[in-house]
Amino acid sequence: VLFGLAMIGKCMNSKEVMMKADKLIYGKNEIENIVSIEPTDSSAELFIETKNGIESKIVSNKYWVLSNTPVDSSFARLNGELYYKYGRQFLTREEYVTFKKQNYKRDIYSIHDSKESLMVKDGFTYYKGMQPKDVSILSFDIETTTLDPEQHGAKVLLISNTYRKNNKIVRKLFAYTDYNNSATQMILDWAKWVREINPSIICGHNIYSFDLKYLSKYLLMNGQELYLGRNGSALKFEDYESKFRVDGTRDLHYNKVRCYGRELVDTMFLAYKYDIGRKYESYGLKKIIAQEGLEASDRVFYDASKIREAYLNSTEWEQIKEYCKHDSDDSLKLFDLMSPPFFYMTQSVPKSFQSMIESASGSQINSVMVRSYLQEKHSVPKASTAVEYEGAISFGNPGIYRNVFKVDVASLYPSIMIEYNVHSPEKDPNKNFLRLVKTFTEKRLYHKALAKTDKYHDDMQAAFKIFINSCYGFLGSTGLNFNMPEGAAFITKKGREILSKSIEWAQDNPRNFRIVNADTDSISFTKSN
Repeated sequence: VLFGLAMIGKCMNSKEVMMKADKLIYGKNEIENIVSIEPTDSSAELFIETKNGIESKIVSNKYWVLSNTPVDSSFARLNGELYYKYGRQFLTREEYVTFKKQNYKRDIYSIHDSKESLMVKDGFTYYKGMQPKDVSILSFDIETTTLDPEQHGAKVLLISNTYRKNNKIVRKLFAYTDYNNSATQMILDWAKWVREINPSIICGHNIYSFDLKYLSKYLLMNGQELYLGRNGSALKFEDYESKFRVDGTRDLHYNKVRCYGRELVDTMFLAYKYDIGRKYESYGLKKIIAQEGLEASDRVFYDASKIREAYLNSTEWEQIKEYCKHDSDDSLKLFDLMSPPFFYMTQSVPKSFQSMIESASGSQINSVMVRSYLQEKHSVPKASTAVEYEGAISFGNPGIYRNVFKVDVASLYPSIMIEYNVHSPEKDPNKNFLRLVKTFTEKRLYHKALAKTDKYHDDMQAAFKIFINSCYGFLGSTGLNFNMPEGAAFITKKGREILSKSIEWAQDNPRNFRIVNADTDSISFTKSN
């Protein structure tokens, strides 16, 4: 069982304390350079990337469930007195699935995603000891005659590719005219080439809803499948529809897609995650590239809306190919700009990199918390029901102002959590949540101080900022084992008290300040006329 850092410090040297803390932050397994994990039945395949290439390592895997009562004699008693205090492991996935079907009415807890389930129990995480440049990546883009592969005249014309490994770039363009006008053969040859170069990440813009879906459907209509997996398997789309939260009012509906041994990253999803302030005028690839000032000076442009008709003209076709050659560069540029904070958080969170882009931050924190207890064979709490509570102060005084001064409290909610030891003794007796908040806050401040000297430090502080800023929302969320609605209510209460004192100070100041607006952790004011 994990102990508080103060207690550890009394009986361990500093190096042992750091190792104990790292176990909480990074999981108990120390294997580095993992770029993908694929559980099968009673084993799992780890893909480890070095400068020399990809290595495969087989480890044991057992599916598991937790229950508040011993369902049968095979259930073992876990440490502690939290709600789910009995657990059982299964030798095969079939046994696990059968058990869940037979006991669907029981109050049991398990993790549906098989990768996350393994990582939570055994402490694996992706990318330990790595930087984004250490992972091989393929960015691709396609040009087609239609938006629907089942539409009359549908054809895949071009597939542009930008592949990076060990900081070396390879560009390759596949054109249907090089395959006796057979788009099917072109796609199959492209898939073969992808398997040969063997990238750990495949990325592109809107590839979930368009590129990958189009290629897969096109091949299926011609009796083929899109074989992109590291084991030679076909791409798999889930039947049921998933939702990706864009903001508080809108979701993107899509079908999750999986590629054995590789991580798929849709840079459109990444852009929504990255653009917290919603500064982008559009989430189209070219629009973001232009707004970020990332356009190549020698870029060839072509009106994409005219390709479906102009490609039959030989002169136009050559221009279209030149235009398409560097299309895949753009999504790689977005990946390099936006992915580092999520990449570095993946070193701590027991989820795949692909899942980190697709999932909400609350579920990521919950996975870290479940791991912190389960890897110690400790019982796990049940999610608390949602309750209504008063939120933050937010108001504005309409008008036009000059010389407005803003005062912002740095990391207000995390600071309140640390100052008042916000945690649930009933659900989190080891104070692991509080230790996470403290550790990531300290790490963020350390890297923030060095952020101007090195992009690595800026990326790291951004990663930790995402985590600590999500901790308050995590406490108030529903369906998460370690949520704590009363803690969220306490935090907003203290936040209102602090902001109210700030407002009172400004209004009672002899200089006769006028409040322009107040919002959660800041006030803006100016001198009244």
